[in-house]
Amino acid sequence: MSRSLVPALVMTLVLVGVQLVILTNLRVAGVVVMGVWLWPLAVGLSGSRGLALFVAAVGGLCVDAHAITPFGLSAVVGAVVGWIAARLGREGVGDLDSAAWWVTPLLGAVVGLLTPALFVVLGAVLLDFSLWRGSVLDAMWVNAVAFAIFARPLAHLARAVTRLSPAVRR
Repeated sequence: MSRSLVPALVMTLVLVGVQLVILTNLRVAGVVVMGVWLWPLAVGLSGSRGLALFVAAVGGLCVDAHAITPFGLSAVVGAVVGWIAARLGREGVGDLDSAAWWVTPLLGAVVGLLTPALFVVLGAVLLDFSLWRGSVLDAMWVNAVAFAIFARPLAHLARAVTRLSPAVRR
């Protein structure tokens, strides 16, 4: 993991910049696509749990520093996604070489569908009910479609950045 840490950090910061500058202003049906949750999925599918949790924490905390949501909530959601993705990645599920081409987009769609709901529920646990404004269902469907489209290209990018091959499961 140590040789992959700096490239993953740099790519995470680039994606945080894309999230804050482009995706936050480019709303689809009034919904912000949360690419900061898709990146831990892509890194986790490479099989590196530690790296997935690292990029989730860095990306989530950076985004939360610029949002009015509870600080650390995006990082927790990203960490959950990264941890589950790493478990799947270690088993070869979503692997770009051995799995069918549609598995990674399907995983992306499922993650995109569930993460906005998880974000709102965890926010309610923290007694921040302002996250319920807007349509959670719209956020779920928009993120599911966006994650399905971008999951495979981002998984290729994660594998190139982390330089982890399918044979190297950490």
